[in-house]
Amino acid sequence: MNFEQEIASLKDTLVVMAALERHHAEVQKLQAHELDSMRELMVEMRQGMALHEKRMTHVEQNLEEITDKLNGLINP
Repeated sequence: MNFEQEIASLKDTLVVMAALERHHAEVQKLQAHELDSMRELMVEMRQGMALHEKRMTHVEQNLEEITDKLNGLINP
């Protein structure tokens, strides 16, 4: 058994493992950033939907008032 070859092989393995760990850490950073972006988008979408629902409620109230007034004019 050649110890120098084994040591060199272990060093190569450690270099590869270190590179993989760096790559994995970078992927995790990108995933965390993407997750944060998606959370922000979800908050914006929920706010937009709440505003939409509020506006639709107002539109429905106006339509009910208009309908009542038209019905009053049509059927005096």
